[in-house]
Amino acid sequence: MPAATLPSSLPLELALLTSTPLPASPLSDLQSHLTALSTGDYLTILTSPLANSLLSPSSLSDLPALEIPSSYKSHLKTAISNSTSHPLELLVLGIASLQAYLQTTTTGPPLLLKEASLLPSDVSKDKKLVKELKDGLIRGLSVDGEAAYHLLPYPVVFTLAKEVLTSGVLSSDEAGLVTASWWRVRVNFAHQKILREVSSSLHEAIYADLEKLEKLVFPENEAESAFPTTSDLKARYLIERSTIHSFYGYDGKVRKDLEAAAAVTGLQYAITGRMGKRTKFQVDDISQLVVLARSKEEYEGGAAPKTVSIVKDTDTAPADIEEEGKVMPKQFDLNDDTLLEAISFTPVTAEILEAAALPPSLSTLDPSAQPTLHPIDSIILLHLAESIKNTNPADGLTREQMSPYAERVLQHSTNWSIHTMGLLVRSRLEAYRSRTVERSLLQLQVVVDQIVAATASEENTPDVSTFLPKPKEEESAGVFERLEFAFALGLPTRWGVEAELAARWVDMGGLRTAVGIYERLGMWAEVALCWAAVENEDKAVGVVRRMLFEGEMPKSDDFEEEVVGDDGEEEGEVVITDEDETERDPPPPEAPRLWCILGELEKNPEHFKRAWEVSGRRYARAQRSLGVYHLRRKEYEEAIVAYKLSLKSNPLNGPAWFQCGCAMLEVADWDGAVEAFMRVIGIDETDAEGWSNLATALLRRGKVKVVEAGKNTIILDDEEEDEVVEKSEQELLNEGKTQALMALKKAVGLKNTNWRMWENVLVIAASLRPPAWGDMQMALRRLVEIRGQKEGETCIDVELLEMLVKHVVDTYGKEELGRPGLVRITVDLVDTKIVPLITGDERLWQVVKTLAIWREKWGKVVEVQEKAFRVVNGRYDVRTDKKSWEELVKATEEIVEVYRKYGMMERNEGLGAGSGEVVMKDWKFKARSLVRNVMGKGRKAGWEEDEALWGKLEGLAEGLKG
Repeated sequence: MPAATLPSSLPLELALLTSTPLPASPLSDLQSHLTALSTGDYLTILTSPLANSLLSPSSLSDLPALEIPSSYKSHLKTAISNSTSHPLELLVLGIASLQAYLQTTTTGPPLLLKEASLLPSDVSKDKKLVKELKDGLIRGLSVDGEAAYHLLPYPVVFTLAKEVLTSGVLSSDEAGLVTASWWRVRVNFAHQKILREVSSSLHEAIYADLEKLEKLVFPENEAESAFPTTSDLKARYLIERSTIHSFYGYDGKVRKDLEAAAAVTGLQYAITGRMGKRTKFQVDDISQLVVLARSKEEYEGGAAPKTVSIVKDTDTAPADIEEEGKVMPKQFDLNDDTLLEAISFTPVTAEILEAAALPPSLSTLDPSAQPTLHPIDSIILLHLAESIKNTNPADGLTREQMSPYAERVLQHSTNWSIHTMGLLVRSRLEAYRSRTVERSLLQLQVVVDQIVAATASEENTPDVSTFLPKPKEEESAGVFERLEFAFALGLPTRWGVEAELAARWVDMGGLRTAVGIYERLGMWAEVALCWAAVENEDKAVGVVRRMLFEGEMPKSDDFEEEVVGDDGEEEGEVVITDEDETERDPPPPEAPRLWCILGELEKNPEHFKRAWEVSGRRYARAQRSLGVYHLRRKEYEEAIVAYKLSLKSNPLNGPAWFQCGCAMLEVADWDGAVEAFMRVIGIDETDAEGWSNLATALLRRGKVKVVEAGKNTIILDDEEEDEVVEKSEQELLNEGKTQALMALKKAVGLKNTNWRMWENVLVIAASLRPPAWGDMQMALRRLVEIRGQKEGETCIDVELLEMLVKHVVDTYGKEELGRPGLVRITVDLVDTKIVPLITGDERLWQVVKTLAIWREKWGKVVEVQEKAFRVVNGRYDVRTDKKSWEELVKATEEIVEVYRKYGMMERNEGLGAGSGEVVMKDWKFKARSLVRNVMGKGRKAGWEEDEALWGKLEGLAEGLKG
């Protein structure tokens, strides 16, 4: 018999499922299943004999209700391990289950399947038993103490996908399923997204598989690789990995992967300016931000999208759907009295092309009529917009940078999911402008309605009402089109988008609407937080307590009564007496989180401890909240204990490591603080405060690892612990300072306007032996640039500036002025940054004079010394303060000495250079006048009695006679 083959219609990542040839019969069903998989007919696969054998254990109804979920899951694992089916059949079943789950929770259309039909008949006919099983499976999806969303649709289907795709059967070398690890990444990431917080276990599993996949997709020797990778497959891998990086907050890696994906696909893009009009009444064209993008090859995968433009006038019906093109998610027109619907760009002219520093393929593009992008390239642009948001402050400039990316994608979207994500991104951007906030909210509402309607079924979302009429079945996108790029886009779940809409209503002041959405989603913790946000903590406490303790469950009617009474005024809160406080058994799904919220509302640390116990000592937030409680009360030892327990459960929480490190600094645990802040920057290398505090810990510790050995100290370097070298105490201290300086330089590189960090750089650089002169110069410069305008010369550390200038003068020759390096930038620092700030500190003029003497600018020396003298002479306390009088006498001696030494020197700078003109021909006359003035001021103040100082002045006057 000939070997079975894969259908040619499979998508790329499904076609490359195995590197080994398929055996002949009895795999006759496999080809039909693969065909069903490529067409989105997951129902056929989920109701196949193989699926039935895994999902239908016998005698399940005889077990106690609480044991049914665990027994069912154990049966599923055993059945998968003992299955005689070909591993590829199992993989196809797992993929179909995962895709069906995404169809029901993310993209739609509704899955025409009642989950009970997948269960044994003795279970499916008992609705209570089915509910117990589903609830138990959802509880079984909890990881590291983090509970799964308790209203998760189709938990049986997702559990099947999870158990099949993560089973050892598919990962064995004998199976030959080279892309099994890719689907394992996808199902684990889908699992992560149904948890409220990051799970370290899932994180480790996902990144372990990503590392294996990288070697597979990017082999060292591509010619000898058994896996036929293509540019499209490589781009998909990079984009999916960037989505995962973005979820975990690794923003630097996101940008790197997206740029690599653009290079692989050949996408050319640039954000630039083009002349145009943004408002209806604008007369002159001004430069407008626009993204110019072109795929390597013009995309011809589908006709222009068919979009429905919704006009907000109440008497106007939605526009008719065009007959040609694809149906896309509906979008609202802006309909603003000032802003145009889209920027009206000026036609591209030769002058514009000459001025544009862009490749010819982009510079010639008309911003209003750009070519259709390949879907993968559109996804790259959307993720680039998100990466700008992640790596920049949430200000107007950032949103202005992001908007053109979303607009470019929406201009020619050819895929339902891509268009939906583009609308979602644009809606988020427009939520912060008064003229676009209305469309932003309505557009988000429509996107939510479409997703909810698309994922609704009789089983999970009955009686769905939407803002707009539901599209007819023939007008809606198919299953395959919706799911084709679901993993690359990282589409949010249905309840995630609804929660985002509720949060938007909270921001807009629509508390009642937000509470209604959260109620429908069963997110009672968010309902409580809504009340707490408007400083109605009594209602918040009432909501939480009614979820935790025996009593009537919260209902919408209860909240309507609590929000507004019959007379239009707020009614009293729900009161729970001690007699009512009997905890629910079993506790609600989010009991640990609810206990934490109650602890924060009532400021009771016992509630945090109860949350920890209820979660089986695994809910990391409970200990984090307890740590914050102790930290605020400066109970640092107790805080450290709490944070360590929290981080043992979830070591990926950067803020917890940061706060633990701060507590360790307070108790002088330098080694512990170094470790904590190292973990902070390991999780997020862009955390400037983490780098800064790491520098503090390293500086205080002053060492890496130390073992006393006689007179010298043995230091074990962290990077090479096997190598042991002897270092003196001074070398050891210097090494600790060097490490601290490196960490601080990383911090200021991330947060360049934080003057405190620059001040620390300056101090540490100066304390090194030898000092880090270049870092000192840069720190002094940045301090002046940041603080000089407001604080003037007081922002300058005069002693360290003197130290820097003395080093330059003593070490280098004047010829270094013409070469790039420390001398040149130090002179520039003094001339351009320091001199304009000097007003009342004569020490700074002395620094300037030192440099002028070294540069042999004699006229500059005299000029600077005169300015320094004026500063001292202008002090009013000279008449009453002896110290000031001493300073004035000293300044008088100095200026007379400068007159005498440099007055008759030939001028060598300025217009008089080379003419033979001297610096100050009448220096002796000016010196005599200056001494007489000082002596006159001294007589009025009665300083003639001070024979020592007065004698110096008389000596100066005598020496200037003749």
